[in-house]
Amino acid sequence: MDRKVPSATSEEIQLYRSTIYSLLRSSAEVKIRTIEEVHAGMNSLMHPGARSPEPDIAAFIYATMRLPGCISDVRTLILGQNAEVFKRNGFTDIENWQPVAARARRRRCFFSGADQLGCFIASRSDIEDVIPP
Repeated sequence: MDRKVPSATSEEIQLYRSTIYSLLRSSAEVKIRTIEEVHAGMNSLMHPGARSPEPDIAAFIYATMRLPGCISDVRTLILGQNAEVFKRNGFTDIENWQPVAARARRRRCFFSGADQLGCFIASRSDIEDVIPP
């Protein structure tokens, strides 16, 4: 997979993508709070209420359609391109975890049964679909 930061049409989107791709280049754990401000700052049409104290129902529904039902139990999201990537990072049996799916995506994901979700990422759109919600 190409690891270069995709081009963007605005400085805010460029900053958002640069931040995400920079964080994903490491194998270290990344807290979602790290990208909250830059997400809100890009003023996404998909999440117009990002800065509002009120829940953004449209964004919530969009996200829930793209994430498996177990997401409320997930504390750690593990992304990898193939089984070998997971194995190299200590997740030797990820494909033996419970297969889970989202309503609006056909991404291979496996739930540990406790608090970990492993997703196979095949494209930039997979990354951008999983990270923002």
